[in-house]
Amino acid sequence: MYKNLIFIYVLIILFSGCVSNNNIKKVFQTHKANQISKDYNKIMNFLHDYKVKLDKRNPRYYNKTLEKAIYRQINNNKTFVTLRDFDGKKLQNFKQYLDLAFDEKGILNRNDYLVLGVYYMIYDAYSIAGQHKFTALNYNKEKLEKLYKNLYILKWKIRTSKDINGNYLFLTWQNNWQVEYMQKKFDDLNKLKKLKSIIEKKENLLSHSNFSFEVLLSLMIHKVENSLEDIGAEPSDITLDTLTSLVFII
Repeated sequence: MYKNLIFIYVLIILFSGCVSNNNIKKVFQTHKANQISKDYNKIMNFLHDYKVKLDKRNPRYYNKTLEKAIYRQINNNKTFVTLRDFDGKKLQNFKQYLDLAFDEKGILNRNDYLVLGVYYMIYDAYSIAGQHKFTALNYNKEKLEKLYKNLYILKWKIRTSKDINGNYLFLTWQNNWQVEYMQKKFDDLNKLKKLKSIIEKKENLLSHSNFSFEVLLSLMIHKVENSLEDIGAEPSDITLDTLTSLVFII
């Protein structure tokens, strides 16, 4: 009889331990899911700031009529802003937006294609349109890994891409005097001293490049890296071949 009582007591202890461990795991996974949600919200804040800076630096390449709608979409996790391609067809995925943003032949409102392409890429990777994520395991590892790589490719393309005339598609890292020089394209380098930003002493020829755009993209990448770690994934190394392939992964 005593043996039976001991056996039952041991079973109760073991069962209680399992329940406790399962509860701890659920709490832990729920906490991770909340952290990933915070990562996403921070990334959206960075994207909002990026659009502000991009439009200020490239004021002729965004649609002022759509400006408020795009900000509202970014801030409220919506998908009501849709752009069209050269043939007037509605774009279906983030890669189409980004391909047009980097089209070397030129497209109106290039900034909007870039910002919306990045927005839909992040929105898709974090599966915002799906059901509520109760645990970190509900997030799609493969999509987040692709987002991680795509943001690195994006940073490289923004820095290096030019149109058919050799002009940078997006002015970001360049100093104001460099932008003036590219616009005037003179051969006599002595004229550099006569550029407006140099004369007004806002910059000098040895001023560091503007890295604020890349900093925002790097902060986005860091948050995606945090999300990958929270779902138990190891962010893969980004090779030079990946960067220079200039092909977004869908």
